Amino acid sequence: MSTAQGSGVQALLRDYRHSAGARLWAALALMILGALAEGFGILMLVPLATFAIGGVGETGVLASLAGVAITIPPGQRILLALGLFIAAMAVRSALVYARDVLLGKLQAGYEASLRLRSAATLAQRGWTFASRIGQAGMQSLLLTDVPRSSLAIAQAQLFAVGGVMLVVQLVLAAVLSPALTAVAFVIILFGSFASLHWIRRGVKSGIAFVERAEESTSSGFKLHAALKAALAQGTVPQFLAEYRSSLAGARQETVRYFHNVAAARSIAFLGSALAAALLFFIGHSLLALPFPVLVASLVLFARMAGPAQQLQSSAQTIAAFAPSFAAIERRLGKLQAVPEERLPARPLVWNELQLDRAAYEHQAGLGLQTTSLTLTRGEWLGIGGPSGAGKTTLIDLVAGLLSPQSGSVTVDGHVLEDEALARWRAGLAYVGQEGSVFDDSVRGNLVADSGGATDEELWAALDRVRLADRVRAFPNGLNERVGDRGSSLSGGERQRLVIARALMRSPSLLLLDEATAALDAESEAALLERLQALTPRPAAMVVAHRPSTLAHCDSVVTIPPQGDQNSANGET
Repeated sequence: MSTAQGSGVQALLRDYRHSAGARLWAALALMILGALAEGFGILMLVPLATFAIGGVGETGVLASLAGVAITIPPGQRILLALGLFIAAMAVRSALVYARDVLLGKLQAGYEASLRLRSAATLAQRGWTFASRIGQAGMQSLLLTDVPRSSLAIAQAQLFAVGGVMLVVQLVLAAVLSPALTAVAFVIILFGSFASLHWIRRGVKSGIAFVERAEESTSSGFKLHAALKAALAQGTVPQFLAEYRSSLAGARQETVRYFHNVAAARSIAFLGSALAAALLFFIGHSLLALPFPVLVASLVLFARMAGPAQQLQSSAQTIAAFAPSFAAIERRLGKLQAVPEERLPARPLVWNELQLDRAAYEHQAGLGLQTTSLTLTRGEWLGIGGPSGAGKTTLIDLVAGLLSPQSGSVTVDGHVLEDEALARWRAGLAYVGQEGSVFDDSVRGNLVADSGGATDEELWAALDRVRLADRVRAFPNGLNERVGDRGSSLSGGERQRLVIARALMRSPSLLLLDEATAALDAESEAALLERLQALTPRPAAMVVAHRPSTLAHCDSVVTIPPQGDQNSANGET
């Protein structure tokens, strides 16, 4: 990845501008007004210094600022100037407070928007795309790339604040002394060009950090996923060695970044001190500025040092963090808008599902060969065949997760698309090979797909899968947390919980992909019989390897192995 391609600065700022909208103009107005209020307060130093030395001045700005107070009694002039100074600082404080609150809201809103749009984009791109991203990729995106992108925006806001402050103070300084301000402007330009070196290094550090962070996240996820087996086999040191190596790379890039930041900050501090000395010498010895003007000018220039250093520091941080936004777009493509909330689709009332010579190939030798079958409402269809034959692909075609590359999938003669597909999915319940149990309460797991439900409905679903007694034994009942991936439950109990969640949808079609494989034959038989006794009885497509599981179905389709040119065969 080249520096130009991977910096992501322009794309990030463009995305933020689109997300913040008109509120950015309000923030800019507050920045300008706050800077003007502070500058006006500093200008009050001119009459203060003038009155302190007992003069008004004859020409120029000194006379215009101090001459307005000639008609005021001498004893009250300093009080007036002090009052104006304090009033300006009070206004400035109120404006800065409003500015900082607004910028905080914008940053927090942008991070939330970025997270939500990333999730929405992943969902809209479909299951095939999402499966390639993987859990480790999503963790890296949500836990590393999004926060770093948000921090880059926070620094961009500080950059804007510093830039506005610097411009306003330069304008005010020019009112006092155009010549001295021109010298200060040249010094600032020189410093800006000198900082480009550190900014380029920041981009390189940011790109390298993104790559190292992806590696460490993947290694950490691998360790967590394989921890149980690694502990049993004594192979934890091997996983830790890989994780240690990936973390070392990320740490090295982080240290390099902070080294660059510290070096740039130290150089900027020294440069500010030299610039202040130079400006004082020029203003006093070469331009012979009146003392009040010189004091006010130097105060303004001193106040410029902070914004100037902020510009350099923020630019360096933006350059280092913006590549994380480029990484988001590299993974997901252009982020999509979040769909508007709408009422759940009404489940489709259907009579017959038909696959007519449907086929889907993921890659050579992997996928579903030409398959034809029919499923009527209320019928239970078993799907058998060897591993890799395409049984899960068939289920995914029925669910609309995949579109057939040839042939068709229709319901009552209609192709599933748009509103019809949404209504079809509203009546489905999908329980995959690795039914997801969340690190949440029993209640949270049950309502994850269906929204709210009464306790009575939750207990009824648990009773249907014979898990109610187990849950009642928990100290917190329905509110008991089940641990990461249901670690406090057995394999069979996890599958029962996921099936209970599916029943909360009152589905017209159950898609069960090895959904009862963790149960013994007797428990499985009892569970399947209870599911078939539901009123109204849902149709089901049951993927299984065990003949005893398929025996509970009304009919069975056997998917041939890859390379066999015969279509799927139906068996009663």
